[in-house]
Amino acid sequence: MSSGRGSLADHPVIVIISVVAAIVGLMVGVKELNGADSAPPSAAAPPATDTDMTPPTPAATQAAPTQEEDMPAPDEEPHTSEPAREPVTQPVEEEPSRAAVVQSSGHTAPLVVRIKLGSSGKTGPDTYRVGSRPGANTEVYDDTGRLDRGCYVQWTLTRASEVVRRVTSGRCRPPSITLFNFEDSLDEPGSYTLKADVTTDWRQTGTESVTFNVVPG
Repeated sequence: MSSGRGSLADHPVIVIISVVAAIVGLMVGVKELNGADSAPPSAAAPPATDTDMTPPTPAATQAAPTQEEDMPAPDEEPHTSEPAREPVTQPVEEEPSRAAVVQSSGHTAPLVVRIKLGSSGKTGPDTYRVGSRPGANTEVYDDTGRLDRGCYVQWTLTRASEVVRRVTSGRCRPPSITLFNFEDSLDEPGSYTLKADVTTDWRQTGTESVTFNVVPG
């Protein structure tokens, strides 16, 4: 027995190798035990089945529109282009004609014309002696009253059918003179007619005549 013990002590290298082998075996066993406790990689994520109806996650590029770029701000109205408006052409006002101007100030009624013969050389009703110079004036009226300026008289004196004298007066009311002077027109006896054709600046017209006799005096 003493010989056996002495031989093991005589070989320390063998003892060291045996101890190292035991330690390595122990470490391998512990590592295998820890690996058995953790789940295999395939078991972490179960395989997908045909009944999985979860919609795919949208791509990162299909992001929701941002308020600053794609959507109008809550207090800001979306800009819409208005249709082009045609220029408005203002109607051209024509200058009123002279007739329209004069009509607006009255003078629209027909003229009333009267001839007033003078009394010089008068010897009876509607009778004058030869060589008389009675003279004649007019009285002309419309809706504004008696007319003076803007009123014109064309005088025509005839004896039978012959024109003895014709003159024009520039007004209808005598200022301080006689509008129509006979001069030597009544130097012969006969039946005379004095006619007054009146016009106005307001395009009114009127006519009046008076007939009288000239007899020897």
